[in-house]
Amino acid sequence: MTHVTKGDTIRLNAAFHTFAGVGTDPTTCTLYVYDGDHNTLISATTTSSVMNGSTTGEYYYDYTTLNVGVHFYEFRGSLESYTISDRGTFYVTWA
Repeated sequence: MTHVTKGDTIRLNAAFHTFAGVGTDPTTCTLYVYDGDHNTLISATTTSSVMNGSTTGEYYYDYTTLNVGVHFYEFRGSLESYTISDRGTFYVTWA
């Protein structure tokens, strides 16, 4: 698990692939960041502030931490009528 200090900016990454392992862009990729109690801290879609990376299927978001504790994030989208996601965690300390 990645550890960062409150106020730091962390780059959250996701990569989406088909079952054949080929990078693919989901429909309407959305990023969710949750705190340790599973409260939604942010929700951002590709049409707002989630940025597409330089490779098909790769996404990132630069998130500035505000709260101390464990955080969960999820990039979620649709592909061929299925919901697909990529998830991760990070921990924020106060110093």
